[in-house]
Amino acid sequence: MWHLFHPALVHFSVAFLVAGGLVEAWGLLADRERAARFGAALVVAGTVSLVPTLATGYLAAANVDAPSAVEPLLDAHERNGLILVAAFLGLQFWKGWNQGRIPAGQRRVYALMLLAGVALAVYGALLGGELVYLHGVGVGD
Repeated sequence: MWHLFHPALVHFSVAFLVAGGLVEAWGLLADRERAARFGAALVVAGTVSLVPTLATGYLAAANVDAPSAVEPLLDAHERNGLILVAAFLGLQFWKGWNQGRIPAGQRRVYALMLLAGVALAVYGALLGGELVYLHGVGVGD
């Protein structure tokens, strides 16, 4: 049953982190404050949504029979999820340390880190899609 909750939740995390990260990075680099704030709100929502997404993912992995051939892929997907949480929590901590605003001299580096986080989110989504659509993990259980 838990494998049904993970794919439902993961779409929110991926959508919020990718859209938010792209918009916030663009807003920071183009000096568009409203866009940066809107993107930041989406990134916060995506970061918060990672907690139940990861929890249901681990529960799903414990309850779904995966062929031994896909274990390395499943491990990579899980590892990517943990790295993703660490990356976005780090970005939130960075912003919180600066009272919610990234100083002008740090905006480019912060935006590049956001884009790296977006790439991690996309990579994790591709790994998850490969598990489901190419290997049938969690399908028909």
